[in-house]
Amino acid sequence: MLACAAGHADPLQRFVEAAGFRAVDVQTLEGDRYYTKARFPKLDASAFRADADLAAPVRALLLMDSHEGAIPHARYLVDWQPVTPAAQPDDLRHVVDIVRINLGAAVRADAAAAAPPGRVAPAQAFGVGPHVRWRFVMSPLRGMNAGLDAASRRVLSDAEAARLDCLGQPCNALNSAEGPAGRWRAQQSQSAPAASFTRTTPHGPAAAGILEQLVDALGEDAQRGVPFAAQGQRLVFVISSNAGGQEQQVTAVARNALVFDHAVGRQWLRYQQVADQAGRMSTLQEPRR
Repeated sequence: MLACAAGHADPLQRFVEAAGFRAVDVQTLEGDRYYTKARFPKLDASAFRADADLAAPVRALLLMDSHEGAIPHARYLVDWQPVTPAAQPDDLRHVVDIVRINLGAAVRADAAAAAPPGRVAPAQAFGVGPHVRWRFVMSPLRGMNAGLDAASRRVLSDAEAARLDCLGQPCNALNSAEGPAGRWRAQQSQSAPAASFTRTTPHGPAAAGILEQLVDALGEDAQRGVPFAAQGQRLVFVISSNAGGQEQQVTAVARNALVFDHAVGRQWLRYQQVADQAGRMSTLQEPRR
């Protein structure tokens, strides 16, 4: 339940209850369909929940996918804001907006254009399902780093999906964004996060696992709360699973538009993983103007 002030919904409540969104029951979303051994192999190994330490956008993506079901060809647009009101700097909330675009029909059409008639698998093999948008408000709660306060869901039309921008590319395009041109540098390898959830699927690396690596690579800047911005766009992640090509492949781009550094204006990350090979990450820092 989100708080109201002077009889009016606060900005976070307006965010999660925006036009076209339908509330999702929090208790149902966090139920047995979500907490499974397949998703959390060490489910019963601790008194704490298996996802207690996950960053808010990572947990939100896992919750969304548990409700929607897996699809082989998808693009995720994740917008994350750690929020602290100016008058209450210790009251941390996490505002997460996730769009999942089903690229299955586009991948099938691309394959059909290059194959002899009748040689393309049926639509079900490429993944059938709507484009969806979820909104979450989360906060530290009962031992959870990102306890779930509220969630809502909206189905997007093909036209709405086509109008969305995924860091420089239309979200429904098969081509993936690569970020701006510049001197990208290989990101030093970091210790792998503790394996609290399953990071591989039959379709390749789990998007939530890639998102977790990107969040970790952004460092402390991604954890600092600032006042809520209705339009978001502070911490944006685009993850594309099997958007094109014959092999299983995941690509991702992330942008931090609020770097707490006098010389750096924006920080970018780029990630690529092909089949079962090790992923590669690089970073670009744009100077402050």
